[in-house]
Amino acid sequence: MGVVLVVSAIVTQGSLLIFISFSSALIIGGGIVSATMMNYSFSNIKDSFSAITSMMGAKEVDLRTDMELLSMFARRVRTEGILVLDSDIQHIDDQYLKNGLQLAVDGFNKDSLDSILRDEIKSREREVDISINVMYSMAEYAPAFGMIGTVIGMILMLQNISDPESLGAGLSVALLTTLYGTIVANMLMGPLAGKLGYLSELDINRKQMFRTGILSIVEGENPRIMEKKMLIYVDPKSRAEYIKYHEGMRIGKERDEKFYKLWKEQQNKEWDDLKAILEAG
Repeated sequence: MGVVLVVSAIVTQGSLLIFISFSSALIIGGGIVSATMMNYSFSNIKDSFSAITSMMGAKEVDLRTDMELLSMFARRVRTEGILVLDSDIQHIDDQYLKNGLQLAVDGFNKDSLDSILRDEIKSREREVDISINVMYSMAEYAPAFGMIGTVIGMILMLQNISDPESLGAGLSVALLTTLYGTIVANMLMGPLAGKLGYLSELDINRKQMFRTGILSIVEGENPRIMEKKMLIYVDPKSRAEYIKYHEGMRIGKERDEKFYKLWKEQQNKEWDDLKAILEAG
């Protein structure tokens, strides 16, 4: 939307072509990447952009569906033992939940399992923090290289002040490089850093909920108690809807059996969709 607004403002007043400068783009693009690589490795820069795409699914996840899945697993474990999950783990999409349940099945005690799950979350937080810092660094460097381009353009103008054509070329580099740097910082890198931070919070919150559920399953807690612990990670509106739906509701064997047949396809779906399927005749 920001690009559309900027381009619209340009084309309504003049030609878009006069705002295209290879020299300015080279100064900004090359300068940002070079300066950032002085602080971080190339793999850090690459991972920063891949982190955005890999975490975009975090905002689409309905934690109530995760709760239904873990509750169903907990009820199966209470009746048949932890090894009953051995054949199901390979079908779980979320890698953190998959690894955690696999460790539980392998016989890790609660304390060791809790330590491993916490360390994995901390490791993920460190990785994301590096990616966020990379993007914020790029956002800081972009305006600076815009000013460098402006200085270069001004020097070109002053060296050829008697040549009107050179004045135009120098002025173009001077102004467009500042424009490019400002746009990259405020419309791209800064917002991307903020977006990654937001997605990271959602992802870490989900992992914390998974950790709570996995430890409850290992301890053999009542699924209702486990749900109450996991509900603190759900937003208030969704939490209220979940509590109201399950209030006084007794989960029967028939519902669990139906959910068990469907969970592989439904594990990433909206809770309302899952609820409608389970309520269907």
